Amino acid sequence: MASVANTNASRQAAPGQAEPAITRATVTVGQIMNLPLDQVLTGLGIRVIESSITDANFFGGVHIGNGGKITVLTSPGRDPRVTDTLVRYLTAKTFNLDVADLPAPFGVEYTDITEQARDAWVKAVSA
Repeated sequence: MASVANTNASRQAAPGQAEPAITRATVTVGQIMNLPLDQVLTGLGIRVIESSITDANFFGGVHIGNGGKITVLTSPGRDPRVTDTLVRYLTAKTFNLDVADLPAPFGVEYTDITEQARDAWVKAVSA
């Protein structure tokens, strides 16, 4: 994953060459890790929001909402390179692409809160 932190001009297309299209149907790990992050996010329809979670052990998370809307939550105050790497990693994981797990002490936890959210909504509208 050394290319994740690579910020040199090699991320750009050669002069006269169009950037490869990035879509949800055809996205690759190479595109996520090497294209400019704003191009990845725009192409995949992902928004990034800095969360208010200040726990030192929280680096970020992904919320997949209705209609497949994807929001990546980042931790405030992190080094921009760490945030860039995390957003790219979480994006690749969201699309079930083959990326290596993060090294210790990092871990990824998957939680489906659909049923809990539905129960809370039912309680709210029936009250």
